[in-house]
Amino acid sequence: MDPHTGALAWLAQGAAASNLLDRLVDRALDGSPAAPAWPRPAKTAAGTVEITVRHHGAAKGRTPVILTLQEDGSRTGTAFSAILGHTARIAVPGGRYFGAAMVVDPARRTLQGIGWSRLTVPARGTSPCLIPAVRPSAPVILQLGLRKADGTPLFRL
Repeated sequence: MDPHTGALAWLAQGAAASNLLDRLVDRALDGSPAAPAWPRPAKTAAGTVEITVRHHGAAKGRTPVILTLQEDGSRTGTAFSAILGHTARIAVPGGRYFGAAMVVDPARRTLQGIGWSRLTVPARGTSPCLIPAVRPSAPVILQLGLRKADGTPLFRL
């Protein structure tokens, strides 16, 4: 598997992926905060990453985005909800990370775009990150394993 798709595959292959994605989309559209600060030991200095997702082909209005953030080399991560074009500010321990985004249209249950970016967050301070999302292809969707527990696709293209 392409290492760039790892964060999205991790999110999509969870046992409750469909329910998780539904909750994250609902949270983004309701305007709830993305998530609490990244879980970290109490004495670890935190930096802040500001993630913005851009996608030129997405629908106008409040388009939900599912963000995943993984520490470099980790096989797990944390999922956040956001709105396309808005900036999500997330406190994380300083280090190297991999961020991925899925732009979704919940009304039509389609995946509008995917994108990813590597980022380095200083122990103190702010690190901006822009994730450009592009329209996914059918082979990429298969590679990600974006399927429900019964094997049906999670999204249409």
